[in-house]
Amino acid sequence: MKKKSTAILLAIGVMAGALTGCSDANTLVLGTASSTGTFYYVGAAIGNAVTEASELNVMVQATAGSNENVALTLSKDIDIGMANSDAIYAAYHGTMSYEEAGPLDVQEVAALYDSQLHVFVTDKSGITDISQLKGKRVCVGSQGTSYLFIDEAILEAYGVSMDDIKPYYMNYAEAAQALADGDIDAAFQTGGYPIAGIQQYAATTSFRMLPISDEVIAQITTEYPFARETTIPAGVYENQANETEVKTLAYQTCLFTSSWVDEEKIYEFTKKMMETLDVYKETNDATRQISPETVATQYIPFHPGAERYFREAGLLTD
Repeated sequence: MKKKSTAILLAIGVMAGALTGCSDANTLVLGTASSTGTFYYVGAAIGNAVTEASELNVMVQATAGSNENVALTLSKDIDIGMANSDAIYAAYHGTMSYEEAGPLDVQEVAALYDSQLHVFVTDKSGITDISQLKGKRVCVGSQGTSYLFIDEAILEAYGVSMDDIKPYYMNYAEAAQALADGDIDAAFQTGGYPIAGIQQYAATTSFRMLPISDEVIAQITTEYPFARETTIPAGVYENQANETEVKTLAYQTCLFTSSWVDEEKIYEFTKKMMETLDVYKETNDATRQISPETVATQYIPFHPGAERYFREAGLLTD
């Protein structure tokens, strides 16, 4: 997995170098993820609200997700990125998929909402437990995402190694379509429910979400302090086969930046993001989770601009 992770990091570094950043003093480029994922919808909602309420022009850019956003921020092609807490934790500490790269210059801007791990199959497949995935065709996430490392750990906790499956790497919509078409047997995807790419195909296909056991949740959350237990309710997706809530893992989705980004720009962005919360809060289930009580949850050190606002607003006192 380490070799795969290093290859992914190098690949996204090449992609980052091919993009052109924006140097306008009033422009902030916000990297999200696939345009069919929750990152993009949340990023667009926040970006539009901040742009309307300030002199900042927030340009929202679709990307390959957390790990590519780290690379794009470090190469100065974007100013702020969206990433799950596992990605920024690993990048800052130089662990997991960033072990060979070492600690990187990333700083937190804000904690937003929970992204839930979806492990899903078609109801007609008859698969009801992750241990049944041995010998199956499994999407383990999309290239460039941070949680591939943890998805592998979950599979191994169920006695399924990467050698026991045929792994695929797809985005949300690709994985859901491949399941619906019978091209794969299961998919691991992480995002704030309902994920648009899954929702699109759930209209015509009955998907079943597979639960994570208490034992595996305890093992993963002990090893990875940024992960925590949560549930996906029944009925989140049309034709969802689960009749009760499904126990799974969550990683909080965060905004992050790097020390090179101007303190005043990050201060203004953070301030306006919170002052316009009522404007975009009802966009979807993910934005409804953004609140003054949780936005200053810290996984890595804050950028000075964000920290200044949180302290002025009384959201960070220690």
